[in-house]
Amino acid sequence: MKNSMRKIKIIMLICSFFLFSSCGEETLSEEDLVDGRTIGAEQGMEDVEAGNFPLFWEAADQGEGNFYTLPELEGEVKELLGDNYWPEVNLSAAELEKLTGITEDMYVDFLAERQILDAHIDTLIIIHAKDDYVGTIEQAIETYRSGLIEQNKNYPQNLSKARASRIETINDYICFVQLGADTTALADRGNDAVMAHCLEENEKALYVLEQAILQ
Repeated sequence: MKNSMRKIKIIMLICSFFLFSSCGEETLSEEDLVDGRTIGAEQGMEDVEAGNFPLFWEAADQGEGNFYTLPELEGEVKELLGDNYWPEVNLSAAELEKLTGITEDMYVDFLAERQILDAHIDTLIIIHAKDDYVGTIEQAIETYRSGLIEQNKNYPQNLSKARASRIETINDYICFVQLGADTTALADRGNDAVMAHCLEENEKALYVLEQAILQ
């Protein structure tokens, strides 16, 4: 019951935060989302870092120092996003290396999940890096993200989703979130609407991961 109440509080606070932030939303430019980690305080709703949720730390239960395994971290994201969580296939270490260049000697453990069809790009990657490889893995994920943006330049909805993806390093965990689920209904409203939706889903996921890893 306690966990359920915590999830309800988080959802309500996230919804309130984005409703408030949308009042100052600006049109997204090509440069706004080039770097999944670069944030400008004046740029609007799309540029809110996962750590910039001060009210959440006061209002949401902090937990009791439980250690989360990577599948449990994934489970937290799934529980919050519900049907809007689309990744469904776990990648092997060899597949992760092929996609990102990240080798097994760089991390303690990893979880990478994506959709079955290559035409859909929803992805969650969580890598528990070895101390000496945090920066190396960050750079590899940034390169991977840039490649996804390039590969999807001719697919507007996927391009918006790729540009809305986020990279967050939480202690020695590097998290890559590229979520948003079905954006078909938003397509008629333009790329900005698709990106705003995906950014909101990504920030929800990053907030939950941050809460779990840092508790």
